[in-house]
Amino acid sequence: MALVANIARSSYETCAPVVLEIFRDVAGKYEALLNSGQADDEAMVVVESQLAWAVYAVAQCIGARQPYKSLPEDDRVDAEMFATGLKLDQLVRQRIQSSIATPPSEALELSFLQLYHNFRANYIGEQYHKTTAMYARLSAMVGLNDSAAVLELILQKVLFNFRTWAAQSPVIQRSLLLFHDMAVGYVSVRQVAKLDTVKFLLANHSSDQFRFLHSIDEYKQRSMYYAGLARILFTGDTTAAQFADFMQPWAQTIDRLLDLSDAQLEQDAVRAELIRILRDLRGFLSAVSSKANYTLLFEWISSGRMRLIHRSLQVTGDARVQVAALKFLAEFVYNRTQRLNFDVTSANGILIFREASAAIWEYGNCVLKSSQPVRNVYKDRYKGVAVCFSILMRLITGKYVAIGVMPLYGDTALDHAYSIVLELLKHLPVADVIAYPKLGKATASMLEALLAKTNIDLVALDEQAYEHVMRVCVEAFDHAETAVSSAACSVIDGVLTAALEGTADSSKHPVVVKLMRQRPDIVEYLLRTMLNIVLFEDRPNDWSFSRPLFCLIVLNGDFALQYTSQIMQYQAAERQEDLVKALKDLFSSTEFVMAVSNRDAFTQALTQYRREVTSKNLILMVPTNQTLGAAVDIMAYEPKKEEGDGAKDAEAAMAD
Repeated sequence: MALVANIARSSYETCAPVVLEIFRDVAGKYEALLNSGQADDEAMVVVESQLAWAVYAVAQCIGARQPYKSLPEDDRVDAEMFATGLKLDQLVRQRIQSSIATPPSEALELSFLQLYHNFRANYIGEQYHKTTAMYARLSAMVGLNDSAAVLELILQKVLFNFRTWAAQSPVIQRSLLLFHDMAVGYVSVRQVAKLDTVKFLLANHSSDQFRFLHSIDEYKQRSMYYAGLARILFTGDTTAAQFADFMQPWAQTIDRLLDLSDAQLEQDAVRAELIRILRDLRGFLSAVSSKANYTLLFEWISSGRMRLIHRSLQVTGDARVQVAALKFLAEFVYNRTQRLNFDVTSANGILIFREASAAIWEYGNCVLKSSQPVRNVYKDRYKGVAVCFSILMRLITGKYVAIGVMPLYGDTALDHAYSIVLELLKHLPVADVIAYPKLGKATASMLEALLAKTNIDLVALDEQAYEHVMRVCVEAFDHAETAVSSAACSVIDGVLTAALEGTADSSKHPVVVKLMRQRPDIVEYLLRTMLNIVLFEDRPNDWSFSRPLFCLIVLNGDFALQYTSQIMQYQAAERQEDLVKALKDLFSSTEFVMAVSNRDAFTQALTQYRREVTSKNLILMVPTNQTLGAAVDIMAYEPKKEEGDGAKDAEAAMAD
């Protein structure tokens, strides 16, 4: 229909009256049917379906407008179409509120929302250009004089849908998207913030009249709703009093929940209320982008209300409540748009780290000590564990607290966070990293931050944890997302780089060096795995694999050559010469000593190897006993001379 609208716009003076006439004709039939008082179900469904098609046609015609090509006459026609749609929408609202037994049409409601969206985008959007002719015609027909009046009407429509439709309806989703669009733009949100309807909404945001807020399952809808309200609330300079007024319903709810006993918190109705408020706060917090506004929320929740998070984790034992609490905390510690960059004299960063560390510790112990049967391992266990990993990753990468100084003054928050996360990781089956993609992504991101070269000395890494981490990273090589396998490579690269630095300087990274010397079999395991990937597979992230592979060759170059030579024994004779030459060029491309230039040279050589293998279509065969050939010494390889090359060499020698 959008393509038809573009065609209609090319000759709008001819096509628009036809569309408008069809629209009015169908609208007249609908009004007559309602006024007759004898509307049966079948007739109502047929007419409302026809009407939805007509409203969509009008919406697409308005949506196809190009501001710099539109004539004043075309804008007046758009105003007539929009005004006719407004009158019809009022009629539909009366029908919804009437006693007609036939359920209202979702398709018709969605068509009206599309009409409002297209009109706002073309006449009130971020690229708004004032159209006097359009508003003059709109004022004459329905009394709307400017953009503020139109926005007021659109918001009233949105609130009507919030009161009327259930959470599962697509009408609610589309209404929330329209509300979200109005609250996102720099110009739009400032226009909306001045409206009386919005002021009423800010004062009654948790109203029981909004049916979709009664559901706890549609959490994305709640988050989108409160994210939009947060953007509107924080438009301009929000005072502490305005913020307190908005938060008052939540403050009353939290204070009431904290007064309940442990047994009362475990009741189903109370659990549902906990989930609702935690998801609402998370959605609200996700739209807070400035340090000043975040500080308002931080001070509000730090005044005793953070206990709700800890009690949700300790008392309820309900995975849904625990995950809701952890996800709020993950948003709370997220340094989005540098909103947590406190002043150097502020202790807020340390306080946030302590609260988060305590929450991870509480949840981790709850999971490890739980004896309850697990019905759904992802929802009951892995989902919460993945969020804990995300919390720790955001704490480390946020850079708003100097975690390195915490052990110096005896703060146990760091040790608790690191130790419980490693314990959870050790209880995580390696195969599940691939089986549950979100878990794999969270695990790789957390390990990349935890075992970075600048942080690895703060981690109490034992032999069991070291082996498990390496196996998890190898498993992550086959993750569906390339970013996860790249993160796994980065983890291995960080650990190996630290070990090599410690080998060269005994004062650095002694724990990692000790683990490497105790378990040389892990280095060989990693070497075999990475060489198999580089030689037998074509990955889009060869660069990521080249970095740890270089370190592995530095640690055990003899094993790398030996293993590669064994693989060459299984290759077909006609391909063997080209493959051996390509591998010799790879292994002789640089000196395998830790230096940035050597590492970069090896990465370039690996890229060249991949290019040469691809151009010559050299496909390596997976080793089997049937393809075993003679031993191959890659580094001793000399290219065969063609016939006549010996005579040419002799002539050259005589000439010299």
